[in-house]
Amino acid sequence: MIEGAKRGYPGLDLIIFPEYSTQGFHPEKWQDLTTTLDGPEVKVFKEACKKNKVFGIFSITGEKHPAGLNPYNTMIMVTDQGEVNYTYRKIFPWTPQEPWTAGHETGVAIGPKGLVVGGVICYDGNMPEVVRDTVMKGAELVVRIQGYMYPAKEQQIKVACVRAWENNCYMAVANMAGRDLVYSYFGHSNIIDFDGSVLGECGTSPDELTYATLSLTAIRDARKHWTAENHLYNLLHRGYTSEPRGHATCPFDFYKTWVNEPRKAAAQVELLTRDADAPEEASGDVIEPPPQSKLISQTLAAANGSAAVAKAANGLAGLKLAAARGAAAAGAVRPAAAAAAKAAV
Repeated sequence: MIEGAKRGYPGLDLIIFPEYSTQGFHPEKWQDLTTTLDGPEVKVFKEACKKNKVFGIFSITGEKHPAGLNPYNTMIMVTDQGEVNYTYRKIFPWTPQEPWTAGHETGVAIGPKGLVVGGVICYDGNMPEVVRDTVMKGAELVVRIQGYMYPAKEQQIKVACVRAWENNCYMAVANMAGRDLVYSYFGHSNIIDFDGSVLGECGTSPDELTYATLSLTAIRDARKHWTAENHLYNLLHRGYTSEPRGHATCPFDFYKTWVNEPRKAAAQVELLTRDADAPEEASGDVIEPPPQSKLISQTLAAANGSAAVAKAANGLAGLKLAAARGAAAAGAVRPAAAAAAKAAV
């Protein structure tokens, strides 16, 4: 695909592949699919990038853990010289399925033509702190590789635009497309301008490719000269319109607690949500659905008799529906769409 993309888009500087596009994910055999950063898969990536004089971002699921723990879910960037110059490990593995060991830090690296690139993986993008921390380390382009499935299509398309807008950064999302025997992946890989507008977007078919030009001059000028929408400067200079340079101190009690007393912050969150990893193990009363209205009860009683009413009562709130042409069992993920970006001065 890299060779074909370079032929079709001769000015291509960076090509991005989705999460799980290298080894896929098998719900039972995932440990057998692990590799290392010097493994045969990465060797292929290095050779392809060097041959085609293009940077590439790739998914490794999973990367063997040096201490023998569960593997990492890892993103790497390979330069046009065939060297790995960036490694990021997913900080927030997706629940309840992913078995990966969590990473613990964001990072950035120099990409094509001096563009500063950082990355997040799939569910990480739902946490605004991950993208914000990456941008605060200098990222001008934040790449999000993901294997996101329905029904979250509309939300995830919007999240990419919001993250770009609130961080004054480019976003490039490469998502899986198609179906395995568990999920349907909605594709819609996209490239977002730093003002939150869409520069390019794929559809829902596997192996689609979209393309956009990113301007280093434009984003650097905006970060320097924008005022009302310069969210990065304004975050750390609150009220500078009335007091020169404003306030830099953090006004948010939750973040103060999180940094200084993380277990206390976790306890606060558990009071809002639950106190166990598995919902069925959490303490507290079971929330029962409200009873049916008297009108529904009377209608059902008249149509079917009182026995039907008793069987139907109080059962609707926990209902989960799936619309599909057929049932399927677990299987391996298939490859999907990629997003590509060209950096221009």
